Amino acid sequence: MTNMPNGPIANFDQAIPNFVSKHVRKYCDDLARNSFVSAPKRKQHTPAQGPQMQPGVLEGFAAVVMVDVSGYSKLSSTLAERGPIGAEILGKTMKDYLDKIIHIILLHGGDIVKFVGDAVIFYWKIPGTVDTSGSEKDLARGEIVLKACNCCLDLLTQLGTYNIDIPDCSTKELRIHLGIGAGKIYDIHVGGSPGRWEHFVAGDAVSQLSQVLDLAKAGELAVSHQALKWFGCVMDIDTVNIGDYDKRCILLSGLEAARRKVPPPTPTDHDELDLWEIQTGTLNIELYKKFINHSAIFKLQADINQSKLFRLESSLADLMSLYELRQVSTLFIRVGSLSKWEGAEFIEEAQDAISVVQTALQKYEGSLRQFNVDDKGASILAFFGLPPLAHENDAIYCIKAGLEVKDKFRDLFDHFSIGITTGVVSIGGVGNSIRTEYAVMGDSINMAARLMMHHEAQESILCDEKSYNLCDRDFVFEKLGRTKVKGKAKPISIFRPKAVSTEDSQARRANIETNSSGNLVMFGRHNEREAIIKALETQTRADTSKILTFQADGGQGLSTLVKFTQIEAIRHGCCPWYEM
Repeated sequence: MTNMPNGPIANFDQAIPNFVSKHVRKYCDDLARNSFVSAPKRKQHTPAQGPQMQPGVLEGFAAVVMVDVSGYSKLSSTLAERGPIGAEILGKTMKDYLDKIIHIILLHGGDIVKFVGDAVIFYWKIPGTVDTSGSEKDLARGEIVLKACNCCLDLLTQLGTYNIDIPDCSTKELRIHLGIGAGKIYDIHVGGSPGRWEHFVAGDAVSQLSQVLDLAKAGELAVSHQALKWFGCVMDIDTVNIGDYDKRCILLSGLEAARRKVPPPTPTDHDELDLWEIQTGTLNIELYKKFINHSAIFKLQADINQSKLFRLESSLADLMSLYELRQVSTLFIRVGSLSKWEGAEFIEEAQDAISVVQTALQKYEGSLRQFNVDDKGASILAFFGLPPLAHENDAIYCIKAGLEVKDKFRDLFDHFSIGITTGVVSIGGVGNSIRTEYAVMGDSINMAARLMMHHEAQESILCDEKSYNLCDRDFVFEKLGRTKVKGKAKPISIFRPKAVSTEDSQARRANIETNSSGNLVMFGRHNEREAIIKALETQTRADTSKILTFQADGGQGLSTLVKFTQIEAIRHGCCPWYEM
């Protein structure tokens, strides 16, 4: 068994394999092995160079599962009201829950493909062409669906309800619901220069999963009828506990009384854990790194260096507990025309999409988080402000990148949408010494997804009020008023960035802010303006001086309020003085 980085000091190269799926490890190992064997000695690759990757599709049969946490959106919205400390509480709470979920998945041999916010996508796969069938193949397919069902039921038994204790928080528990799809699947690799590579899964099994997951309530497991068909090859369905049934899926509630139709298979040399016995050479580590986002690699190395500097315990588990808070801007992109994957021909469109995005990210120094596909299309998530690429105002770079992607996508895709938000997020590890990931969590990420799915975002961009406040002089915005979004009790203001401001437009907007008498004209903030004027009027009648204090996170329009207060203070005969 490969030594895992659980000793007193975590080694960087030892930790890297844990950040990619078993599929990616095997793909890279095979690529390195085949490249080494086929290349003439004088042309064999150096570790720094490595074999050349190409966009590609690998077909297979798989049982695909998504486990989704119910209550996360409400919890993140509630904790967002507490500011940065709320983001930290959210990250640590979700880490504890996800760590336990990941542990059970790995015990059952599942391969974790993606961490998607509060959800995890994992699968059991049989490589090769799926069009052929036969009794042995049918039994093998049934066995992996059975593995998926056993894993999901174990998750529900042990972690179906997860109690949390956060002071003054109405959310007291988190729950999970799960969906299983089975059938043809494509492991897809896209990306490369000027960025990194991405692995995601698509195909019939993923499409089923997207449909059935919505039918499973908190604490339930939904199994597609296609998956049930393969399950029935090895198990007597009449002996299975089925909670409900409709034309799209069944709700599976237990296998306690289930009987097998055939004896269980004999373990072989190809069982899941064998993959972890593969010794990883320097060349393979360099290939794995091509699939890991750059901010994760930087943070891992920085955390290792920091732990050595301060002589801290630095096993991988310890490093995953190191959290940091950052204000980042989120760029969430949906490409609806990539919703159906029926063959390898769609890879060109996926490659076009990720190439456009990574070109913009390189230009404006953003970080690609992930590329994922479901029944609603492809979604691409990127951040501006993650280490080591942080700037004074990441929202400006994020919107510039979004505008560039929007212009390029209009020539490539019929249906796309973009959401942009800015807020404080927590960055920290989830998982264990076999499979781990640096997760980015915060309410602003959820809101970017909500704006991306809003009808006003079609073939355009929507951004939140915080991003607008940070960039209102740098872009021309269309104010779209307030709208109701999932996860927020009150409507939120939304804006459409249309173009980068020119010097003339900035000057015109500056003039709009003052009337003919030179007084500041301020839009919105009615309650704040009334409170400021009332405080100033009270001050003019008082015998002693008082201090007026403003407090807000960055991007909330604090500078504008201070300027308004200065002008009003002078108008009321006061002498203003302030620090920021």
